Amino acid sequence: MNLDYDNIVHVNQTMLSHRFLSKILFFVFFGLILFFAGSFLKKHSRTISSLPQLSGKVSLINTETAAYYNSLNNKYDPELGWVLAKKDIQYGDDMVVAEAALLFNADTGEILYQKNSSAKLRIASLVKIMTAVVALEHGNLNKEITVSDKAASIGENSMGISSGEIYSLEELLYGLLLNSGNDAAYAIAEGIAGDSQEFVKWMNIKAKELGLSNTFFADPSGLDDTTLSTTDDLGRLSRYAMKNPDFRRIVKTTDIILTSDSHKYLYLENQTNLLTTYPGVQGIKTGFTEEAGLCLVTYAVNEGKELIGVVLNSIDRKGDMILMLDHGFSQYGIHVEHNLLDY
Repeated sequence: MNLDYDNIVHVNQTMLSHRFLSKILFFVFFGLILFFAGSFLKKHSRTISSLPQLSGKVSLINTETAAYYNSLNNKYDPELGWVLAKKDIQYGDDMVVAEAALLFNADTGEILYQKNSSAKLRIASLVKIMTAVVALEHGNLNKEITVSDKAASIGENSMGISSGEIYSLEELLYGLLLNSGNDAAYAIAEGIAGDSQEFVKWMNIKAKELGLSNTFFADPSGLDDTTLSTTDDLGRLSRYAMKNPDFRRIVKTTDIILTSDSHKYLYLENQTNLLTTYPGVQGIKTGFTEEAGLCLVTYAVNEGKELIGVVLNSIDRKGDMILMLDHGFSQYGIHVEHNLLDY
């Protein structure tokens, strides 16, 4: 048998060349995969890192939550898992006339008073606490928002804005939290999420993120009384809101004048009970509808003790809150001087 050694060598060299080329193409292809994967992770790292971690389970972005997480730019409190320190203590229900009430230490979570704190009730304009939280986490204070016909025409409590006017988010937040403006609530919702219905979805996503399992939001203003919550959930929400320095600054403002070439002159005055009368009170929100009754959330600090009180469906929210705060501070040996109960 005659062998063509030159031909065999040529074939072997060809096979080696093909193998070498295949290896090069493999590494090039693998490198491209790594490059694009790295670019994707870098682009979406903020979204991924902002996903809520619940009981060790991986949370996945879906079409319902993508817009929420992609627009999240100002998250400010890592204590999403903070909870009230439940105690097996009986409290006298006769202290307040409200249907439900709660007072707790905002630092330790120690409950100082509670009454029907797990009852799901209507909350009226206390909804606006969550409206402000979502707006602050998804928008910049200097963001300009043009008032729509719909927002300007929302009734009941009003900031006084008109269709076509332009306000900054910060100005609208003052109108939302000081005047409890329903018009401001809808202008904010539309300006931040594109429309009010999408914004309400974001409110409920945030509620789940905070573990507010007994809370459902139906609108950004509180006019829709299908919204339900508990004093427990509202206490946790209010504590979370007060961690934001912008929210904290706005709710303790007693009054403010808004002037601009893009809108009318407006004078806003804080409606929160006890802000200027009970020592140490620094906000945060009142609420009222016929169905919800008189509602109030109050934050007060005296001698380094931070207390948050929640009152739902009362006929005397101011008196209820004074009694609770006096009781709460007294648990730490703090006597708050006032004559607010002399009537």
